[in-house]
Amino acid sequence: MNLSPVVIFVYNRPRHTQRTLEALSKNRLADQSILYVYADGVKEGATVDQLTKNQEVRRVINSRKWCKEVKVIERDKNWGLADNIIDGVSKVVKNYGKVIVLEDDVVTAELFLTYMNAALDEFEGVDQVKTIAGYIVERETAYFLA
Repeated sequence: MNLSPVVIFVYNRPRHTQRTLEALSKNRLADQSILYVYADGVKEGATVDQLTKNQEVRRVINSRKWCKEVKVIERDKNWGLADNIIDGVSKVVKNYGKVIVLEDDVVTAELFLTYMNAALDEFEGVDQVKTIAGYIVERETAYFLA
């Protein structure tokens, strides 16, 4: 299996980012995967609280080796979510041909990377398949971060 790189987009939610990266690191294929983390910069005129949260997110993403290889891209200015995602996904897809995209509030299951990589391999070259998603909410176990 040719593993797809994982890309995560983060900004100013350190608790969310921590939980997302913790869950990702527990995936069975995390120790074989490349992770790109795109950290957006703060907006012009940001408050002290916004600056602090952005800095805390950067501390979290750089605090440990979440996957086999981690490449952190720290934006020095605010690109905005759409531009950050378009740029990051485009660059990674250009280099690898495929990508698994996460945002900072996604808590993956242990087999998420296994499922996504198998599905990407299965449907590679199938023009009718434009995206593969993995999402489930179980009433008893679902939780949302505030």
